[in-house]
Amino acid sequence: MTARFTFLSGARAGQVETFRKAYIGLGRHPLSDVRFDPERDLDVSSRHAAVIRQGATFLVRDLGSTNGTFVNGRQITGDAALNDGDVIAFGQNGPAVEFHVGGGDAEAEGVTATLRATAERISSPREQYQVLSPPAPRRSSTAVRIAVEVARQTRQLRLTTKILIGVFAVVLAAFGWLQWTARRDARELARLQTRADSLNLAAHTLLSRFQTELATVRDALRQSQAEVARLRTELAATGSTGDARVVARLRAALDTAEARQRGLAGAAAVDYRAISQKNQEAVALLVVEYSEAEVFSGTAFAADSQGTLVTNKHVLVGEQGDRRPRRIAVKFSGSKQWFPGRLAGVADSADVGVVKVDIRGGTPRVVGFSRDPHSLARGDPVAIIGYPLGEDLPMVHLGQSGVVADPTLTVGTVSKVLANLVQVDGYGAPGSSGSPIFDREGRVAAILFGGSRESQGKIIYAVPAAAITAYLNQLTAR
Repeated sequence: MTARFTFLSGARAGQVETFRKAYIGLGRHPLSDVRFDPERDLDVSSRHAAVIRQGATFLVRDLGSTNGTFVNGRQITGDAALNDGDVIAFGQNGPAVEFHVGGGDAEAEGVTATLRATAERISSPREQYQVLSPPAPRRSSTAVRIAVEVARQTRQLRLTTKILIGVFAVVLAAFGWLQWTARRDARELARLQTRADSLNLAAHTLLSRFQTELATVRDALRQSQAEVARLRTELAATGSTGDARVVARLRAALDTAEARQRGLAGAAAVDYRAISQKNQEAVALLVVEYSEAEVFSGTAFAADSQGTLVTNKHVLVGEQGDRRPRRIAVKFSGSKQWFPGRLAGVADSADVGVVKVDIRGGTPRVVGFSRDPHSLARGDPVAIIGYPLGEDLPMVHLGQSGVVADPTLTVGTVSKVLANLVQVDGYGAPGSSGSPIFDREGRVAAILFGGSRESQGKIIYAVPAAAITAYLNQLTAR
């Protein structure tokens, strides 16, 4: 029995192929028996379907094609029986063939000489023949050989051309990739060189600063020693007179001198690393949005593990105290996740505000607040942890938008202490507002709220811890 396929549509419309095989593959693959045009019949998959002969019955089977196989307009899901005259379509909009079952030699006698020769050539099932009416005259053997040779050389030339085009494309892609990597490496080297130069400059700056600070500490210690010696002389002279007022004045002066000398002596013994390790996880980057065009950053720190964060009043409600934030978000140290926050309240007089966040499992918290309202004195060393300049400073990036919050530790010295203000010689910048200032014990002694513009951020001001704890207690009592 023979299976004959007449192409009804597609690039091979009008052509006929006949087979005497038990398995006939249909598709665009070069090894398919019924092969469709690989460049024009794009609805046909590489190995689209197969026609299988089982005895006197032919079955059609879809081979996992992209657009499906249809018999007489109905899509098949498994094996489907084929009848003489059935139309097989390859996709709803793809080419179609008409299937016919031949009866063998008896039918072949009724076929024209050209079609009989086609049916007999089982060894070359992929040859394409055009149904002609009337049949074309037989060409001479020389003409046939010339046509076959031309077709073979044409196929070989096309294959060689495709290979050369592919090799050229690969070489061009490799050259482009090498150029791109070279430019990328050059840019990376330039960035690294810039960072190295910046670090070198920063190192020289810090060295000069530390040398200046050491000289200042040395001079301060000498002045303190001279002050103590002078007070001892006055005490010795006053001991004979017994004037109570003079004794009280000298006692106060001696207490001040002792506190100053104690602070100077303790500056070298402060463990800033321990202070940072105990508290930095509780320091968060704060972002306040008043409108799409007004977004400000600052610093906040967790006073407890229930999500109570302390920052500045002016960060939350503006300098005049009449703004209301549309959105508040915080990101804790070591994290890239933003948590929504809400305004809990602001103090009436002090530049202190509170934000609440809800985080499952609680939040990290600072070690605590300084219990002694007079714990800070002129000359005391302090540590400041915050986010000056927000995310503009170097931080670790994870992915496209994952910036891990990494606060900056700054060392400072108390230069003035008033009833409601602490002045520190350190560093502050936009984004530092709300930064906690820690004493030598690692407890919050003040909260930074501003600085002197003329000092370029080197002289900063802070609210004492007593005002912070007073407002937290007031907020809890509501």
